[in-house]
Amino acid sequence: MSVNAAEPLVEVRALRFAWPGERPRRERLTFLFAGRLVPYKCADVAIEAFARSPELRRHRLVLVGDGPDRQKLEDLVKTHKLEGTVEILGKVPQAQVGVLMREADVFVFPSVRELGAGAVIEAMACGTVPVVVSYGGPEVLVTDTTGVRVPMGTKPQLVDAYQRELERIVATRDKLPAMSRAAYERALKYYSWDAKAIKTLEIYEWCMGRRAEKPVFE
Repeated sequence: MSVNAAEPLVEVRALRFAWPGERPRRERLTFLFAGRLVPYKCADVAIEAFARSPELRRHRLVLVGDGPDRQKLEDLVKTHKLEGTVEILGKVPQAQVGVLMREADVFVFPSVRELGAGAVIEAMACGTVPVVVSYGGPEVLVTDTTGVRVPMGTKPQLVDAYQRELERIVATRDKLPAMSRAAYERALKYYSWDAKAIKTLEIYEWCMGRRAEKPVFE
């Protein structure tokens, strides 16, 4: 379906970030990172996890985004001889981010400073299973049935945890389709524009005394 400038922004966004259905089973899984390449996003954690794992090296890690850390990350890929495993695409149009999310199996997002974490919601809306740090916005967005939450820690601890959890995903890949659907359904139920509009109205009604019970979000 094509998108033109006359279409409402909400509809355009829904088309770009939508669940494509169950992914075909592939021997080589695709792990995706999308975000600015800045220190607190910790894209290097994902690269280091792949570098240390012979099992993960058999799969694919794609990094989307640009920023001051890009050269450092490219050097890290060369240092660990990961050219056949890790691909850094740089900045791409938002529509292409949606395509990449729909094609990926797992969304690797080790950022340690997030509030709304919109990229996580977009990935979930595409059915891409998120692996996030259990802190800030991502901790609330992701549940045990829709993804994986890695405990907050030092950089080496995060690398250890991500390596362990990503290897576990590879070993139990048959669970990915159910988690993918659950992630999509959670994003639609709680974080779609319609769902957020309804909750906003409930808050206003409660504040104005038109609603007796305080709104709950889950």
